Amino acid sequence: MQSIKTGLEIRLESAGELAIAKLLDLDPRSFDLNAQGQTFDLASGKIYATLPDTKAADSRYYTCDLSNRVGDVQYIYEIKPARFCQRHGALFSAVETFCRTKGMRFVVLTREEFGDQLLENIEVLHQFRRQANTYLGNLAQAVDALSTKHGHVRQVLKSLEPMNHYLIAALLNGVLKVDLSTSSILSMDFHVMPAHGELSMFQVLSYA
Repeated sequence: MQSIKTGLEIRLESAGELAIAKLLDLDPRSFDLNAQGQTFDLASGKIYATLPDTKAADSRYYTCDLSNRVGDVQYIYEIKPARFCQRHGALFSAVETFCRTKGMRFVVLTREEFGDQLLENIEVLHQFRRQANTYLGNLAQAVDALSTKHGHVRQVLKSLEPMNHYLIAALLNGVLKVDLSTSSILSMDFHVMPAHGELSMFQVLSYA
């Protein structure tokens, strides 16, 4: 995956990791997204950028799936199918304790908790941001100039074609908003409202 924020390639190991990486990449609060960037030795407390050539007999290595930063805090993410989480409870508890002692926060995420509809929308939005970013700003400005930004999307954007391109540009630039968890943006059959510059619909994770 190419990050929309850094332009760098992020190598991922599963469809679940890919889906959630795109979600984290679109979140306006996060930056410095990495995959498998650190390995923790839960026994010694050491953090490695790369695994050492030899493994000590009493070491207990854990490599995170994803990490990013939100404000001044580094977040460490484990991405697992929901059915696997319970059996790894002891490991997750140990990693959480390790992270807390290092001033980091550990979060276990599952694809299931976000729902297919949200992740399908994120996929579309991430692709447009990555591939068409140079002209999305101009499209969003055209939507922002409309007198009415509240109502059925086809009525709001009736004077603009291709309508779906203007919609996506407006969503990504905080001109319009929609519930990404319940509405398929590809269907063009839902209501929109003005976002007033906010990108809160991309803030689907709680960082409390």
